[in-house]
Amino acid sequence: MSWNQNIKRIVDVCEVIAGQSPEGKYYNKVGEGLPFYQGKKEFRDKQLGEPTTWTTKTTKEAFNNDILMSVRAPVGPINIATQHICIGRGLAAIRATDKVDNDYLFYFLLKHESEIVGNVGAVFNSINKTQIGNIQIPIPPLEEQKQIVAILDKAFTAIEKAKANIEKNIVNAKELFQSKLNDIFSQKGDGWEEKSLPELVNKSCSLSYGIVQPGNEFQDGLPVVRPTDMKKKFININNLKRIDPTKAGSYKRTILTGNELLLCVRGDTGVISITNKELKGANVTRGIVPVLFDEDLVRLNFGYYQFISKFLYKQIKEKTYGAALMQINIRDVRQLKLNVPPINVQDELLPKLNTLSDNAETLLSLYLNKMVSLDELKKSILQKAFAGELIQKEVVV
Repeated sequence: MSWNQNIKRIVDVCEVIAGQSPEGKYYNKVGEGLPFYQGKKEFRDKQLGEPTTWTTKTTKEAFNNDILMSVRAPVGPINIATQHICIGRGLAAIRATDKVDNDYLFYFLLKHESEIVGNVGAVFNSINKTQIGNIQIPIPPLEEQKQIVAILDKAFTAIEKAKANIEKNIVNAKELFQSKLNDIFSQKGDGWEEKSLPELVNKSCSLSYGIVQPGNEFQDGLPVVRPTDMKKKFININNLKRIDPTKAGSYKRTILTGNELLLCVRGDTGVISITNKELKGANVTRGIVPVLFDEDLVRLNFGYYQFISKFLYKQIKEKTYGAALMQINIRDVRQLKLNVPPINVQDELLPKLNTLSDNAETLLSLYLNKMVSLDELKKSILQKAFAGELIQKEVVV
């Protein structure tokens, strides 16, 4: 049959249940009542994760195998319920009738997960029950739906197996790199000394936090580095927020020279990046401590490799505290220990460290590209499935 000849609305083949949150006084963490899910926090690859909250008062319910959709930013992500639960206003449940196969419905919604749009084509920050019900879905005969599901199940199982193998390879590559770093930094050869961080920094470096309240964006203002900017080894000045320069007036101790190692001390503690000359005169926020090494004692790149090694990373994590926001205080930062050899030994080791790092990065990049390719393959298969192109065809992974 032509797929264009039997297009239905979700509401024609499913029941849509909009979530509604009970009052907070009915919530608990000890398992009393029904598991309560507010949004996509507990979403996993396909099936809903374990609950963290329960409610003794039930508002809107979902049942085992209901498809759950996130209806507030982000809109569109889906998961499958694994038990009887209560759903809050951040979710909607979509319950298949006998007119549509539940797995077929899941795959259809998965295909459209990132493109849920309204009647005028605008992507929603939120979506309501009526808008979900108006989503159009092709409904071939149930036998065809089941054939499509069988093909997709087989293809997706193969893809997930391939991704799992790649993830293991990524872990192994990282562990191998860390093992080699540990071999180097655990040495106790001639001239190697264990010193505290303050003993190794430039006299102008106070090991201080940055700007507490950076304020709003300021046109042509002062670049400021935030923990969210520390995605790679080197900070990209083009992506930085710019603030009112007067905000940095009382934070002169953290003005950058463009030759620092930046240590994240709030959130994902221990993350490290390096500045360059483009960042001279910029500043950092409260979550970052700039480390300006005395170059007669520690080369910047040698210090970088120390900080990303387990030798120092373990110290940082042991001193990290907090619940909602993990952090390490400045007193503990100043107690961090580095194991450093003389400068001439550092200069001899750096080419080896750089080669190890480059090889690891090349390998990780290869694996990550393979992961991206597999995700694109999933999208391509889904596209073909709902264009009616998969019936009686095999998918090669």
